[in-house]
Amino acid sequence: MHAYVAHPSHAELFAGPALLHTDLNNENVIVDEQALLVDWGWATRGAPWLDAGYWVIWLVAAGEHPPENAEQWAARIPSWVTAPRHGINAFAHANANMWEEIAGPEPDPWTQRTLDAARRWASHRAA
Repeated sequence: MHAYVAHPSHAELFAGPALLHTDLNNENVIVDEQALLVDWGWATRGAPWLDAGYWVIWLVAAGEHPPENAEQWAARIPSWVTAPRHGINAFAHANANMWEEIAGPEPDPWTQRTLDAARRWASHRAA
């Protein structure tokens, strides 16, 4: 995320000891008799509220939640509630920048939806 923040010090807001999945989309959470998290290819350490931030993007990208509603789901996670607001703002902005780069000039439909979701969330946080 260092390359995508507006100011280098913002990346420090994302640091922490928590084990993060970072890719909790509908394909990577399997619910049967128990919930399973699969595909840990992007696992990393960081602030404990970051996975809830990624959820916001996936919920918006699914098309069923505006950013403010998706954040209400994130607010069910205690670490999200105590996360610094300026940290969440910086994270939303950094994700929009990251998805801009990932999307490139001709994104496929899935990438375009994710880019649009990240942009919508960043705009919501900037308001």
